[in-house]
Amino acid sequence: MTISTPDWPIANTQHGMLVAFGEFLKQHGLIDRLMDVPIPQRTRTFMPQTKLVEFLSGIMSGSEHLEDLNDGPRPIVKDPAVAQAWGQPGWAHYSGVSRTLDACTETTVVAVEQAIHEFSQPFILTAVQDLLRQGAPIVYDFDLTGQAVSATSQTYPDAAFGWMNDGVKLGYQLARVCLSSQVQDRIWLAGFHHSGDTVSVRCLKELVQAAEAQTLVRPRRRTELVHQRIVAQQEIIARIRRLVEQQAEKVQAGRQTRTTLIGQLYHAEELQKGLISQQKLARLQTQVSGWRKRQPRLEAQIVKAEQVLTKHQTRLRDQETTLTQLQAWQAQLESDNRANPDPPPYVEARMDAGFVSAENLTWVLEMGYCPNTKAPNARTATALRAQVSTQTHWVRVGDNAEMTAWGDYVLHGCPFPLTVALERFKVKDTYKYATLIHYRDDGVCPTLPVWFQHYNERQTIEAGNKELKGTFFVQHLMSRSRAGIRLQVLFTGLAANTVRWCVPWLTRCAPAPTPKWQRVLNSPKHLVHVAANAAALVQHTPCGTALQFASESPFPGVTLFLAGIPAFQLALGFNQPYEIASG
Repeated sequence: MTISTPDWPIANTQHGMLVAFGEFLKQHGLIDRLMDVPIPQRTRTFMPQTKLVEFLSGIMSGSEHLEDLNDGPRPIVKDPAVAQAWGQPGWAHYSGVSRTLDACTETTVVAVEQAIHEFSQPFILTAVQDLLRQGAPIVYDFDLTGQAVSATSQTYPDAAFGWMNDGVKLGYQLARVCLSSQVQDRIWLAGFHHSGDTVSVRCLKELVQAAEAQTLVRPRRRTELVHQRIVAQQEIIARIRRLVEQQAEKVQAGRQTRTTLIGQLYHAEELQKGLISQQKLARLQTQVSGWRKRQPRLEAQIVKAEQVLTKHQTRLRDQETTLTQLQAWQAQLESDNRANPDPPPYVEARMDAGFVSAENLTWVLEMGYCPNTKAPNARTATALRAQVSTQTHWVRVGDNAEMTAWGDYVLHGCPFPLTVALERFKVKDTYKYATLIHYRDDGVCPTLPVWFQHYNERQTIEAGNKELKGTFFVQHLMSRSRAGIRLQVLFTGLAANTVRWCVPWLTRCAPAPTPKWQRVLNSPKHLVHVAANAAALVQHTPCGTALQFASESPFPGVTLFLAGIPAFQLALGFNQPYEIASG
């Protein structure tokens, strides 16, 4: 016997996977969190928070420009099924979204950051714990990519000329850090928006600190390295103090000599007033003449000695301040270690040469990270090449790459010995050189082929940047307000993570997946550009939500039970009555 279902609404949508994305975010509480963020704008037809959610949905649909919300080939503004799936009464015109982005403030951005953090934490921590249980390293990749705007534009706040996209252009720099490993897909941890003249070396500390805040893990702080610097600093201070004491004695001696000289001149003047012989008077005048000639030279010597003493004293104060800072730094790292698990995780900082400086290397090492990077300039490679001889053993590490390594190598400005490797590539008849840098507490360095391959796996973040540009169009700024630009950065990172985090859920939602559907689940770009813009039927019931892709879509007949397990079967075609079988 067939029993007709109650009058549960069935809706057509042109954005099947976008409906699924909304259900996923709604079930994990992100939509509710975004609806609570403060935006200083009055509600007219739609709340400003609704327009913020609409902005996110547009990014996750692959919209390239803000006006695509209304004027794109499949405008989501005209798709009420998407709005319902995202928990909204409807969508506003894109101009209203633009005005809301202009109205957002720093407080709005901070609240959105917190909402994303609370949503992301379970997924990030699960990935980190999986890595730790498997004994796999935690690898952070860092990168800086440009966001160019029109060179004649004057309406983008804080835009500046800088190196981006292989040229000097006007725009911004986007600093990002992701969690990468061989057993987990890429997870974006943080992104920071800077003016176009920002360089990578200025961004490392903020990215490392943001990564630690997201993953809640940190390596063992190397307080022993800080102690080495403290001992060296104390020796510097002791040496400067000796110089200060010696110079102070020199100044004191000069001042005493000046006092004696002034006294001699005064006594000579008194004698000349008395009755003395012409012979004695001539001899006394000769002495006075010599004393007076000596006086300006002595004054100059005293002034110079006082200046040198002042420089030594200033340097001493600076070095004492540095020592105080080092001692406070050591205390901070010791506190971090007391709160660390035992054993602490092995964490690698993988980055290109742009992030490297002597100060950054020192800081990263003391923070407990194992840097895997390149030397910041060609001088290191030149110095290493001077140590190469005909007996040097080169190891083949790639089709056109060879390496040779040195241990305990000290780079200029970094006080700690590192493992360095000189790599060379043959271009026609000429070799090109570069220097790789590594550090391990145990002194064990991977084999040169493994090292070469592992460093070049940092292409995962470069591929991620390409995905952000090609899938979510992060380089096309959809707002000209500071807050709006930062919100786009936050939402693109969120979108890139979400399309991966929802895959296991989508797999469970499809009881009868087709091979093509299984393939698309492994392609974030196809999930966004194809599946999120594919026609489907949507039905909401008291038991849950179901979605069936249309027969003319790329995934005909694929059915997803998005919330709960509905007690019905979706119809095979559009506009057919839904029924359940009962005996």
